[in-house]
Amino acid sequence: MENGRPPIAYDVQIDPVNENCFDYYLRNTARYGEYTVFSHQGREHGKAEFIADIETMAAFLKNELHFNRGDVLSAFLPTCVEGVIMFYAVNKIGGIINFIHPMLPEGQVDEIVKLTKSKAVLVPDLLAPRLAGILEKYALPCIVTVGATYAIENKYEAKANAEALSKLSGTVYCYPEMLLKYKDARVESVKENEDDIAMFAQGGGTTGKSKTIMIKNSNLNHLVRSIGRILPINYEHGVDTEVGCMPFFHVYGIASGGLSALHGGAKVIFLPKFDPDVFVKVLQNNKVVQFNGVPGLFRKLLVTPGFDGPHLANLKVMYCGGDDVRPVLQNAYDAVLSKYGSHAQICAGWGLTECCASCAANPYYKNKLGTVGIPLTDIDVEVWDPETNEPLPQGSVGQLAVSGPTVMAGYLETVKEERGYGIHTDKNGKRWVLTGDLGKLDEDGYVVFVGRMKRLIIISGYNVYPNDLEKILTDNLSYIRECCAVQGYDENGRSLVRLYIVTADGETDKEKRFEEIRKLCNDKIHRFAVPRDIRYIDKLPTTPVGKVDFMKLTELRPNV
Repeated sequence: MENGRPPIAYDVQIDPVNENCFDYYLRNTARYGEYTVFSHQGREHGKAEFIADIETMAAFLKNELHFNRGDVLSAFLPTCVEGVIMFYAVNKIGGIINFIHPMLPEGQVDEIVKLTKSKAVLVPDLLAPRLAGILEKYALPCIVTVGATYAIENKYEAKANAEALSKLSGTVYCYPEMLLKYKDARVESVKENEDDIAMFAQGGGTTGKSKTIMIKNSNLNHLVRSIGRILPINYEHGVDTEVGCMPFFHVYGIASGGLSALHGGAKVIFLPKFDPDVFVKVLQNNKVVQFNGVPGLFRKLLVTPGFDGPHLANLKVMYCGGDDVRPVLQNAYDAVLSKYGSHAQICAGWGLTECCASCAANPYYKNKLGTVGIPLTDIDVEVWDPETNEPLPQGSVGQLAVSGPTVMAGYLETVKEERGYGIHTDKNGKRWVLTGDLGKLDEDGYVVFVGRMKRLIIISGYNVYPNDLEKILTDNLSYIRECCAVQGYDENGRSLVRLYIVTADGETDKEKRFEEIRKLCNDKIHRFAVPRDIRYIDKLPTTPVGKVDFMKLTELRPNV
């Protein structure tokens, strides 16, 4: 017995074979029979209905939109069950789903839609007008979801917002209407296609520049199997509940927070956005045994009225990724949960999008504070010398390298020379991702995260790419001669983007220029990438070879 948590018997996830994600789900859950798969606003929906809706939407895509193997559907969705249903529908017929942040600036959306050669767009009705220009530019059909679909008694009667749809000039399909139109239609599943691309994910780029990552069926299937083996919870199917509120445009949200819970037989409640008050009500009214999040989510929950209560006794595990988990946060949760007899702890994990976002995690029955856990099943994590790419002795700090069945197919690039970029193949032909993260392996084989080599800033679990931000600023604001964006922290130890600027004219009207920078950033990039701390500097520090030495400007994480 470790940490008061005995390892318990559980059904090991069956091994995936040469199959797509949908067929693997069918095989893995066939033994569970009928049970409640998801709940939306208090209304429960069973497995038979869930699978039927997947089959229906696959038939719609095939018969109405003429989707074929390799075609791409770009989905601008919050966290919702329609996202999972459409993922599996696209996957069944051999297509690729491309989850995109629903609030990305239009310029970035345009680039992604063009690069991925998207054949259609999926978006909530109220957000659809934001994409009107892109839909018209590329003559793309638009599928709109309706928030009430799974909340009302007759889902087929859910109506899209007429005012929102009136702003679209192209072909529009309403999700509930298509559910009814193709209710009894069925199409064949593409078989033996584990190496087909299942989804595109925006992120990664071990150089610190954002890229589109190609993730295969086999990558996701092996991740589900691996999570099932490090998380030995024998769910009471359809009763034990997992809350999913991590966004699907991060692989962690769709894979670890969505697919793995569905494969395990939990009832899943998807929350389109994180609202701590709503989250607490879900905890109070359901037997919630697990949820995942980032440190900011856990901090907010802890101070939300009603979080502290007997419902916490149901919790078995909480996983946290996206940023360092500080001991003070873990200790605070231990104190609250222990009052109600729960042995649950916040278990830290670590990964990157190039490896389906989960590479290591703490087993809930052997949680080792100060680490990000042990490598998942069949995944190798080694510590390499950053200069030679040779393994270092146990206990040494170096670059973390990852190999295994979850390693991406590669980056989707238009430049031929960059095909395969980001993958290191060793002398034995083994494929590795050089993560750009610094760490070590302790005496028990647990991964200890130390810091980042690559130019990546993480704000509340969202990736911010300094190179992208700096290019936007220097290309558009003539008074910025050069700049450097780095990781910073506020007085409470929370991450922020700190920007160092060397001006071309010597003028430093901070207020005026901060507003100009803020406006430009709001138009071009995600709000998490907007600098909150701007500092002026005479000259940026450089390395011996003349590159900007961003590490000298990067603040170490405070111990709070």
